[in-house]
Amino acid sequence: MAKKETFLSKIRGSSSSLNEEEKLRKELMDLKMSLSSGQLKETHKIKEIRKSIAQLKTIQREAIREEKND
Repeated sequence: MAKKETFLSKIRGSSSSLNEEEKLRKELMDLKMSLSSGQLKETHKIKEIRKSIAQLKTIQREAIREEKND
């Protein structure tokens, strides 16, 4: 059985974290607009996107800390 690639492992392997954060923030804004207009059925998506943004920012901070230590 193959392991499923998680969001964290995918982001750690790439270098486009700023582009990914911008895409996630736009998606979060779209979800919030849908929620406020009463059209959003999958409200759990907001929590998932916020979690992904937090994980991404953590990885960015880890990279900065690594650069300082080297």
